[in-house]
Parts: sequence; structure tokens; C-alpha cells
Amino acid sequence: MYFGVFQELRKLNMPGSVDFDLYEGYYSEFYEAITSRTDYDIALILEQAKQQADGGKVLELACGSGRILMHLANRGFSVVGLDLSGDMLKICRTKQAQLPARLSSRIEVVQGDMTEFTLPERYPLIVLSATSISLLREIEDFKRMLETVERHLAPGGRFIFDYVLSNQSHNSEYRGGRINSVTLNLGPDHKQFVLIGEEENLQQQSAVMNFYAEVIQSGETRRIFGSTFKKFFAEEDIMGAIAESPFRIAESRMYTLEGDENVRCLILERGAESYE
Repeated sequence: MYFGVFQELRKLNMPGSVDFDLYEGYYSEFYEAITSRTDYDIALILEQAKQQADGGKVLELACGSGRILMHLANRGFSVVGLDLSGDMLKICRTKQAQLPARLSSRIEVVQGDMTEFTLPERYPLIVLSATSISLLREIEDFKRMLETVERHLAPGGRFIFDYVLSNQSHNSEYRGGRINSVTLNLGPDHKQFVLIGEEENLQQQSAVMNFYAEVIQSGETRRIFGSTFKKFFAEEDIMGAIAESPFRIAESRMYTLEGDENVRCLILERGAESYE
């Protein structure tokens, strides 16, 4: 779970220490803070929603705190967000409650696993963004997700998802265990800092992200450890799974994100013949 300095710190069993996943407790709020302004994927999703979901609903998998849901609702689309983390959905519902009624009424969120959920309708567009495919453990999980998505797509519907390409930047120093830090000065008696590191297992094409936060507030210190797993699927495995499915690749886009991380976005289309 923990490596390097994070492992050594956890061994100290310091008072007030707790453990969370990246999408739970303190780290769900931290994740929201550092990703809420991410927008590399918004233009494409809005473009596809306009083409596919005029008058229909958009379903977002791994919707988290609702970054994409809010953009879609603001553009007039009705949206359903699904996420496994109750803490992330809690943040999403809080943000939803702060919206004007005309926007809030367009958003529905449900808790569930993106690989095996059952919802009562089919959607013209389903989205899985922010390279959230890396939350899956094995290629069989990806195949199971494709099957579940297929069952929930309307005839001619599309599924958008993106993933990190395995390239030289994928094996960068950052993923070799280098530690970054974030400091927050939230007032004279409220300070926070977070250490972040990522260690990659090249053989397993995966990585573990570690976090250590100290929150100093009202004279008390909380020490919060976090760890989460990421899987980087080989592109040939992704393409092989798609080839076995009823989907075809309608379009492909490339993005270069901060840190020169290359991301490919695929737009899959389910043909009408697959409904027969």
C-alpha cells in the first residue's frame, strides 16, 4: 500500500493518523480541489452531447464530484452520474444543491460500480473521462464494463472514454517515486500540506499513488495517509477488447496534458445491428 517515505511515516504510528483511498474522506475533498478546473475533455464531450443527446440524457460513469455533469447541465442537457464513492457523490450533491433550480433539476446521481450497474433506461451518450479507466484492475473488468455500457446505450448510441498511452513520459521520474507537495494557508489557525508520490510497477503496468497530509486547525493536528491504485492498460489490449465487442471506433482524439502525458480519447459507436 505504502512505499518509501510514506511507508516509513506510517510505521511511526503518529497520533491522529488515519488512512483513506484517494476518493474517500479528506482525500475526496482534496481530489475535488485539484481537479475541479480540469477542462481538456469538456469541448469534445459537449460536442458529442449536442450531436447525440439532443432531447435525451447523458450518462457519466465515475462522475466523481460532478465536474462534467455541471458543464452538461449548464448547457441544457439532462444528466445521470454514477460513481462508486459515496464521499465523492456527497460533494457532488452539495454542489448540485447550490445550483439554481433550473440546473439542479437536470442532474441525477446514483452510487454504483461502472462495470456492473443496472439503470432503468438507455442513453444516447455515455461518458467515462479523466482517464478513469485506470481505476479498473484487469482487462476483463474493461470488457465487463463494455458489456454493461452496451446494455445501456440507445440504438446508434456512443460511448466516450480516454486512457493514458504507455510511452516515455509514462515512465517519467514522477512515476519513479519522486515526491511533490501542496501547501495551503487557509487562515491564521488553519494550515495544511500534502505530500504526493507515485511509484510505477513496469512489469504489471500499474502504479500506486501515496499521500500524506497534515491538517493543523484550532490547535490540533490530523495526520491523514492515502493510497490508491492505477492500472495502465496496453493499447493493444484495449483495442483487442473493443474488437471483440459490438462497438466500432467512430473517432479518435489525442491530448497532451500537463507533464507531457499523452492521452487518447476513443469515441465508440454501437451499431443498430447489435440490437437484433
